[in-house]
Amino acid sequence: MKIDELILKNLPHKPGIYIFKNDKKEILYVGKAKNLQKRVSSYFSKSRDTRANITFLMKEASYVDFTSTNNEEEAIMLENKTIKLRQPKYNILLKDDKTYSSLRIELKGKFPRISSSRKCDDSNSIYLGPFRSSEGLRKTKKLFQKIFGIRDCSDNKFKMHKKRACVYKNINMCLGPCDEISLESKYNKNISAVKSIFNGKIGKLKKELEEKMYSMAINEQFEEASFYRDELSFLTNNYYFNSTNSKDLINTDIIASYILDKKIQIVILFFRGGYIIDKASLYSEAKSIDIKHDIGQLICQFYSKKTSIPKKIILSDDFPYAENLKKELTDFTFYKKKVDVQIKKSSNQLLKLAKENAEGYIVQNIKEEEEIILLLSQIKQTLNLKKIPNRIECYDISNTQGTNPVASMVTFINGSPDKAKYRKFKIATKGPNDYAMMSEAVSRRLKRINEKGWEEPDLILIDGGKGHLNKIAKLNLNGIDIVSIAKPRKNEKIDKIYTVSNKEPSDFRYKTKALNILINARNEAHRFAIKFHRDRRKKSMLGIDLKENLK
Repeated sequence: MKIDELILKNLPHKPGIYIFKNDKKEILYVGKAKNLQKRVSSYFSKSRDTRANITFLMKEASYVDFTSTNNEEEAIMLENKTIKLRQPKYNILLKDDKTYSSLRIELKGKFPRISSSRKCDDSNSIYLGPFRSSEGLRKTKKLFQKIFGIRDCSDNKFKMHKKRACVYKNINMCLGPCDEISLESKYNKNISAVKSIFNGKIGKLKKELEEKMYSMAINEQFEEASFYRDELSFLTNNYYFNSTNSKDLINTDIIASYILDKKIQIVILFFRGGYIIDKASLYSEAKSIDIKHDIGQLICQFYSKKTSIPKKIILSDDFPYAENLKKELTDFTFYKKKVDVQIKKSSNQLLKLAKENAEGYIVQNIKEEEEIILLLSQIKQTLNLKKIPNRIECYDISNTQGTNPVASMVTFINGSPDKAKYRKFKIATKGPNDYAMMSEAVSRRLKRINEKGWEEPDLILIDGGKGHLNKIAKLNLNGIDIVSIAKPRKNEKIDKIYTVSNKEPSDFRYKTKALNILINARNEAHRFAIKFHRDRRKKSMLGIDLKENLK
């Protein structure tokens, strides 16, 4: 809708998101609001926001669209998804954009189960986390299963084994309540012990581990004893039992930031049960002159995901945007949970620890960025490309003698895979013709630049030799660079990269790290294509894809 006074007056007094667009209807900015009319109108009032980035935004904005929601929680989730999908010019976006997992005990039913979850919004469950490392989460989950015999099977599998327990009972990873209802009392006792650990009484777990270890050693069950010894060592060194312990921090996040050369680094320490169990690292480049606002947006974006929401958040008194951020986080109800946000002196030992972590991370991240820029520049120079390949798209084909043919497209942004931008294609080409299949996949992707507004790649990389390359080069590529990558033969050492202009492969002998970016993209495209092909083949064998095969 073209911005005018009538449009602003007719916006609903409801929560939702608003989207500013330029005269070409390209998205400039996505924001959330408790009241859409009040929020959007504030951009045009005399007392409007005068921050530099907002001033520049309003000079470009010609249109405004909106989507109303039922509540503010829905609005912030929709805002987060839209920003990730569209990446607007005036919005900041997390570079480390992960959703962290937590351990969950589902309390419904007679025999609750343990599982991992990226969402923490079930009122019938309790959570421990979040865990930044999936390995740490798996080990902790395995530990609870081994010590307390908590099941991790789905309800359907649980019902299937009512007459005969699964293998997990035989290897002492589960009490096997599915075939022994008499275990209900013991099982519930173990669940109570796990709940107390989730609520902070972690000393019980340490004591339980030590008792099990000594008992097994006395009975000369040394393999079992070594398991408990290793798990005790794992927890001591990695998660709970370290020097950082405070009974006041039962369910608390401690946040610190560090700014260097318009780069923002935020570290969040997760305290659960009085112990630091993990940390999150948020890194981004400032999008506006007002870096304080960007920091606030980064943190709100992080907590807008359905991750484990703490009862308390602690900020330093020298934290940029501290008072405003405190108000924003306190006012917003995270999935029906009120958060207590406190501001403490920067001399606080735990805040100092978080600050030191942030400083170390930002130096490391900047060095990694500089190295990637150098490697991508080497690729541009070696292959004589028109531009630095910040966005590389790699394609591969997978089929079984021409049946169930598919193509994969993986996208590497600044040398790293961006799975949100992966695409897969069902191929219509008949018969085992790799050249035609690859040509179909690339041409369909290129059409979507105009039809659906897909972003252009800086470099198209195809898995194949010179023949594949020559075939694809005949397409209308809109001036986009294209190269192919072929695996080395038995007597060769490195992969071959072919360009359209040269008969011989390009020389990457002394640029191994740069070549590895292209190899990694090829390997990822290969993996993605094979997985999709296997899925299609499985469905076809089961008869699900029968109609398509009969066409």
